Amino acid sequence: MLKKAQKISLLILLVCCLTFFLLQLKCSSQVSSSHPKKAKRSHALHIGKSVQKSSVEILGWDYEPQENVEARVTKDTVKYILMVPHKLQSTLKSRGVTSLAVEYREALLKLTEFLDEHAVYDAATGATTEMQVERFDKAKKLLEQSACRFLVKNWTMIILNFGSISYDDDSESLGWYQECNIAETAFVLRKEAFLSLRWRAECGSMSHLDFFARSNGALKIAKLSNCFLSHALTYSDRGMLEGSRDFTDYSTLGQIHSILRIVRPDKIEWTKCADNIQFCPEKPLTSRLNTLAAANGFPICCDAIMDDILAATVDAMNQIGIEYRIAYGTLLGAVRSEAFIPYSDDVIHKADNDRYASFLLMQRILGQRYFVAWKTNPPVRRVYPHFAPTVAVNTRRHFKGDYSLESHALFDSKILKEMEKLLPVKNIASEQRFVDLYPSPEGWFGKSSQVTINNRQYLGVSDNVDKILRSWYGGDYMKMRPEIHSKTTLQTN
Repeated sequence: MLKKAQKISLLILLVCCLTFFLLQLKCSSQVSSSHPKKAKRSHALHIGKSVQKSSVEILGWDYEPQENVEARVTKDTVKYILMVPHKLQSTLKSRGVTSLAVEYREALLKLTEFLDEHAVYDAATGATTEMQVERFDKAKKLLEQSACRFLVKNWTMIILNFGSISYDDDSESLGWYQECNIAETAFVLRKEAFLSLRWRAECGSMSHLDFFARSNGALKIAKLSNCFLSHALTYSDRGMLEGSRDFTDYSTLGQIHSILRIVRPDKIEWTKCADNIQFCPEKPLTSRLNTLAAANGFPICCDAIMDDILAATVDAMNQIGIEYRIAYGTLLGAVRSEAFIPYSDDVIHKADNDRYASFLLMQRILGQRYFVAWKTNPPVRRVYPHFAPTVAVNTRRHFKGDYSLESHALFDSKILKEMEKLLPVKNIASEQRFVDLYPSPEGWFGKSSQVTINNRQYLGVSDNVDKILRSWYGGDYMKMRPEIHSKTTLQTN
């Protein structure tokens, strides 16, 4: 009797389990049929690694349309190109996106998933800060931290961070996204769009802007708030110019696209500075509101850039212990007007300090903002600025509203007239500003004089400045006149 009862209980248990299993199967089937996209994503998460390996190729600024690269890019299985703003490391070149950490492969999957589901978009990118957001106000703040929309007009590229923000109702994991026509860092692009535009590295760090300038603003790009790519993908270098002595990134971009200024929400960058004597007189910087004029859209004066370079270079030399003197045209400007003559800065240093190790240390002190050229033509040491003529300013006041790229103030007729003086932009050495460091004999350092440039104190060569300037520039050196560049006047008594 007991055994019979046990058999009945076991049978009832089996029937219950079978019924429960059938009900679960039915519910799962109903969810899948009512939400096919969610079911598809769930499946995609499981096959993410293989999807990325076969459908996404990664390219950096060192991309060249060589046969082996083209064979990979043009394969039928490739749907997307992950474009990063630097040269590819060897592991990324050999293994592609499969070499990325799991969390960044998942971020990449979000971008490709979005493009799979939204055919109207050409590309997708992520936020520049890692943060999980749910509310609209926080998502808006996060998305508007990086470039979103641009327009090229009257020699000006305007880049602002606004753009319409939407919510992806089909996927909570994708969340809020912003519609843009430019991406600030790495982005995923449909293969067809890439093949129509390609990637050029001759603009160095400006190759990103060159790519989008050539797109004429026609690309439709989604910036996802719940997607963040690693620093290994998003950091920038100078493309084919990385490691070279050619620091003409901005002027190259300006020459190719006739762009003289780049207006961003927090600054205005110029591809060339102005040295027009009417607009930029030979006076100390504090005597005129040069930065205010630049903030209103006028060209920034070259002596403002030269002031930064000279101050940073002399500070580095003082830290290292390299004895220096101000000389040539820089000394002339200091004595004549306590300001710069708008050409290159000239500094001399003792010949026994002309050692590579000293200038290597100077490079470390100056950091990424400047480049110390060890050998140039003529054979001097030269410090180039690795930055555009820039003025920090909130540019939002120039525009009609938060969602406008138009500005009457930036295109005032007087401003455009001053910009015309900068044309044509040239990416040649004579158009750059730099500090020249001349190794000089011991006798030049016996005595010195203190001179003032833009309210900063420097050591000038010789205690008889009048005598040495007369020997270099003649008895009328205090007279304002078109200057002869200091490189042609190196003789001394």
